[in-house]
Amino acid sequence: MFILRRLFSGIGLNPELKTTLGGLPDNAVIVYASKTKSYFEFLCYYTRYMQAGLPCPRLGLDCSVRVWQPVGRMLRIAIAQMRFFLRHFSFRDPYRSGFIRDEIDRGTTAFLPLVEKRDFYRRFIKSKTDPIRHLVDLQRTLDRPICIIPQLMFFSNHPASTWPTLTDIFFGSPQKPGKLRRLATLFRKPGNIFIEVSDPINLKQFLDSRDNRERSSEYLALKLRRDLLSQINAHRKSITGPSIKPPEEIKQEILTAEELRQFMGSYARRRKMTTFRAHREAMGYVDEIAANYSPAFINIIHRVTQRLLATLFESVSFSSEALSDIKRSARKGPIVFMPAHKSHMDSLLLSFTLYDNHMPCPHVFAGKNLAFWPMAPLFRRVGAFFVRRSFKGAVFYAKVFSAYIFQVLKEGFNLAVYIEGTRSRSGKLLHPQLGMLSILLHAYFAGACRDLIFVPVFIAYDRIPDEGSYLHEISGGKKSPENFRQMLKAKRLLKNRYGKVHLNFGRPLPLSDVLAEQALTGAVLSSKQQNSLCRDIGARVMNAIDRQTVVTPQSLVAGALLSGGRELVSRKELNFRVEAAMNLFCAQGSCIAGTLADGHPPAVQGALFHYQRRKFIQRVDDKTKGQVRQDAYRIVENRRNALDYYKNISICHFIPPAFTALAILEKDAFQFSAADLHDTYRRLQDLFGEEFNPDPDHPPAYIVRKTVKALIDNAILVPHPVMPDTYNLSSEGFRKLVFFAGYVEPFLESYRTALVYFAKNRRNHHDKPKMLKKMLAIGNRMHRQGEIRLKESISKANYDNAIAFFTKNGVRGSEDEGNVRRWNEVLEGYQNLISR
Repeated sequence: MFILRRLFSGIGLNPELKTTLGGLPDNAVIVYASKTKSYFEFLCYYTRYMQAGLPCPRLGLDCSVRVWQPVGRMLRIAIAQMRFFLRHFSFRDPYRSGFIRDEIDRGTTAFLPLVEKRDFYRRFIKSKTDPIRHLVDLQRTLDRPICIIPQLMFFSNHPASTWPTLTDIFFGSPQKPGKLRRLATLFRKPGNIFIEVSDPINLKQFLDSRDNRERSSEYLALKLRRDLLSQINAHRKSITGPSIKPPEEIKQEILTAEELRQFMGSYARRRKMTTFRAHREAMGYVDEIAANYSPAFINIIHRVTQRLLATLFESVSFSSEALSDIKRSARKGPIVFMPAHKSHMDSLLLSFTLYDNHMPCPHVFAGKNLAFWPMAPLFRRVGAFFVRRSFKGAVFYAKVFSAYIFQVLKEGFNLAVYIEGTRSRSGKLLHPQLGMLSILLHAYFAGACRDLIFVPVFIAYDRIPDEGSYLHEISGGKKSPENFRQMLKAKRLLKNRYGKVHLNFGRPLPLSDVLAEQALTGAVLSSKQQNSLCRDIGARVMNAIDRQTVVTPQSLVAGALLSGGRELVSRKELNFRVEAAMNLFCAQGSCIAGTLADGHPPAVQGALFHYQRRKFIQRVDDKTKGQVRQDAYRIVENRRNALDYYKNISICHFIPPAFTALAILEKDAFQFSAADLHDTYRRLQDLFGEEFNPDPDHPPAYIVRKTVKALIDNAILVPHPVMPDTYNLSSEGFRKLVFFAGYVEPFLESYRTALVYFAKNRRNHHDKPKMLKKMLAIGNRMHRQGEIRLKESISKANYDNAIAFFTKNGVRGSEDEGNVRRWNEVLEGYQNLISR
């Protein structure tokens, strides 16, 4: 036994096993199920589970473990079997003798292999007792439930290859090693071996279900075995990913697909070219797009990435429970991860967090700008596929790209798609770009997979590695194209530390569930219905990312410093704002970083020290009227944009309170009803429709009432003792409302600046890049002259959204003087409420 403990001690156990066992009924009999009969697995489960203090299998169904018994017990078993043989001229059958029944009735934990060549022959030809059928018959007579827990042992998390090596032929593949390879892995790299647990099946509930009540034991045994095998196979595929085919085979399947062949034929006829020339063009597009997924290369890059991430970041935090939910969902169909895009580091962090937690690296959507030599071949081998920024005028390319996505989903690969389309230069979440989502839906409806599971992902950094380039671009600088020389210059990043990374996974959203909700399951959708479905899913994903947004200490402190627009903020005022924000987060149930949850004062102090060290703020002594000196912080003027970036990371949690605060302030009364706020909230939501993603599931009236409740919990509002739906504003609550409303002041100033441009220039006088350049110049001039007070409002991203909003609302140039004047009055009115 000591030898076995030492032998198996390095094999990893999934922590989810304890949760699974804890969720079983108290009187349940546990049966661990394995796909194949393996004494290695039986002994491993027995030893490792005993070491972990978990129920370990002591009873082997169709597994003889006599050879592993103590010598004395082996002799007693042999003598008993001999006596029985001399009396009955046959060996004792543990099933017919009632031994198995007695052990199960006593609650003995068992081990059940599902597939074994000789056992199947004996059951099918010689009528040997089927252990699963025996369990079904036992469960019909037992009061306590029998719970079957599928177990999987992995010797590698690499997917199987369609072309085995010579080593695989002689010693077995890494996924299903022979005895020698298994032992070699156990002695040399025991950490590569790990055990996964799948969802348990309660046999009592299985038999009591409506479909199974009247069925025979033989039918139920067959069904149960098939269900268990399907579950185990789907679970294994969710860990290793699909089998890897040669790139040439993938290319051939894409180019010979019937839909693409028909298109190439019609395309060749329209262009009056030969079919072979159309084929050559299509093959060139596939080469331009396709990944060259290599598990062996991913394993090598993983080791390098581990050191890189450890050098750059203190830690990467994520929820293991959320990841477990995603793993379970992956058994139903391909996962489409949809992360918020903050940095070029996002792909590495997402892919290798999944890899570290026994999930395959996804195929990653990457812009064509990253396909530069010599990195493109390396990116392709870790799963990146490249797409052009626009399909305008490239119908053939778009068709080939759609065929490639269809094939990737058909093979069963997971995907990572940045739904924003590009990295956010402002820190806040952008609007969804639905082109890629539309292609995914088209592939699904064409039959690429049984289901698609969308997983929203939020990624935030204490300090963003791309900060310098973002601030350069947001201030009007030109984006530098990605190339190898730029990558070499990026080595200076290794000299810095970027704090913690926060990785939040939202709840999986199966496409089948969305279709069922909208009564579209099995229906043939028109183009209009597909477009509507695409917009709905995009809105749901963005709203889910907002809900998963983590408030970091850096983001909290940046907002507390900037809101109000002052250059100097006293420590007392800063503490007041931080407390107001923390109370708001608790009332709203917002996601906050662990350092804030454990006690925010040290985390706030750490963020202030971080900003001081980076010269974003300066600590000064401020003299009050009573000549009492107190600590204060001066915000460095040319670093306000950097602070604004970090403030915007968590701004989604402040938008409902900010809009509600402005609606209350607009009433200019200390008593009001919630219904009085609805119209103003709706107008603000429309005004900033280009800036913030609205909640697709709840109207403004619901959000106002929910926010009012949070403000009551925060002692900002007090319900009227007599009048229903009426509230009084507390004196200190007024200060908090002004603080919350201050979060949208930069956007008000940006939109006012855009109106100044429209008032001075005729329609279509400039193209969009020229318009943005002119607005940046106007913003800088207005700031110097004191017409606007916030440096962070001079933002290319804000001006871009302002152009989109005003263009939709009838403001395109100086000809629209009346609309310009009306919108300017609206914006000034809201800004006066904040700065009065």
